[in-house]
Amino acid sequence: MTKAKLKDIGIRAAKTFIQAFLANISIETVLASNDRSLVRSMLISATAAGISAVMNLALAALENDYL
Repeated sequence: MTKAKLKDIGIRAAKTFIQAFLANISIETVLASNDRSLVRSMLISATAAGISAVMNLALAALENDYL
């Protein structure tokens, strides 16, 4: 896998993290506000970003870019 491809996957994962984080923050502020909501939102966002990175790696492998 090339350095450019890894950078692209990292950028996509970061974008996914930001999108999920902002979505969770907006939902949490509407529904309920407490001290743990921010940490929970960050964990959900990190999970979404991780899933995005794994999916992008799998797609790259299927396209033979990984080998």
